[in-house]
Amino acid sequence: MRICYVAADVAVPHYRGSSTHVYELARNLAKLGHAVHVIARRVTSSQPKFEVLDGIFIHRYQRGLFFSSARSSFAQTDSKGSYRGQTPLLVWKAYEAYLMTVFPAFIGMEVARLVRENSIDVIFERESSFGGGAIASMLTGRPLILEVIGNRVTYLQMKQTRRIVAYTNGMFNGKTEASKVSLVTGAVDTETFRPDEDSGSRIRQRYNLGSSQVIGYAGTFQEWHGLDELIGAAEGLLKRFPDLKFLMVGPYYTETRAKTEEAGLAEAFVFTGPVPYEEVPSYLNACDVLVAPYNPDRISSSEQVRRHGLGSPLKVFEYMAVGKPVVTTDVKPISDPIRDGKTGILVPVGDVSALEEALAMLLRNREAAAAMGAAGRDSVASEYSWERVAKQLEGIFESVLVTPRTLA
Repeated sequence: MRICYVAADVAVPHYRGSSTHVYELARNLAKLGHAVHVIARRVTSSQPKFEVLDGIFIHRYQRGLFFSSARSSFAQTDSKGSYRGQTPLLVWKAYEAYLMTVFPAFIGMEVARLVRENSIDVIFERESSFGGGAIASMLTGRPLILEVIGNRVTYLQMKQTRRIVAYTNGMFNGKTEASKVSLVTGAVDTETFRPDEDSGSRIRQRYNLGSSQVIGYAGTFQEWHGLDELIGAAEGLLKRFPDLKFLMVGPYYTETRAKTEEAGLAEAFVFTGPVPYEEVPSYLNACDVLVAPYNPDRISSSEQVRRHGLGSPLKVFEYMAVGKPVVTTDVKPISDPIRDGKTGILVPVGDVSALEEALAMLLRNREAAAAMGAAGRDSVASEYSWERVAKQLEGIFESVLVTPRTLA
């Protein structure tokens, strides 16, 4: 099968979760014997427009057709945490309008060209491409399957798609939409993310963590990732565990670091900045407990997120894969891989006291923490592999190709 995966908003490869998701899906589809062409974001002019990695054909396009994308948040590792930065509101709104109109039209024409040149069978569009894949589907007649991670689905995408791949039951509630929906899970590379005490020890030495117990977080530092709640929990935890450290891995941490300074907690927090994807497992292995305190109430569209759920919880899968106990939020689909009290601990959204108590329990009881980490590792290794998800997608694509389209 020849597949065009349209992810024009995502840099591939990159250390971000969205990039990991696209890369691993494409790589595992290629391992199944399919020819996979990925439409990705070109972050800087120094990146090749085309290359082949792990059997994937990657075609890159800058967001700015008439200007450089050097200010892309994918390229800025010292951002203050706001992808918009200091851009004036009117300029930002104009840019958003451009992304919803001119850019997908351009991507659609480029994808249509690639579809014809490579005899593509099916177009698989990530919803954040704003309809570029849908336009290509209209121009070529090739079927569109829409991948929905968040809530930026366009009317054109919904009208054109033959099937929807979603990561939570509540993402679509309407009967017409539900008839198109196929549910899949997120996943993790359990060979890359695995228990490795030696690599964790090297990271502990690098950051002078000594024998301190360490709570770890990895990801971007957006407001809805629950870092305010973590700082709140840290105030109480440090009274109980004075030597406790927090290893904070990832870009856009400046605002979070400033908040730890304001709270008088700066000495307990170590901010590493972004690290290469292949090194992330070592950082996770340096920790005793890992935390993902998502708070969708801090997203502007939080009501919709409450109803439909967040995207696939890649960091939670990665945490579990290294065999560490995990504390995360009880919100779909973040909670799906967790059996509360057995493979991790779930806490209510925004509940600082519950977060503190869950973390304290794991820090106090190391045997229980180790057993929980081992159970989490076993769970993701058996249930959440990228190969399994790729096989699910393979079946969806094949069913679309053999089913004639019916007019609405």
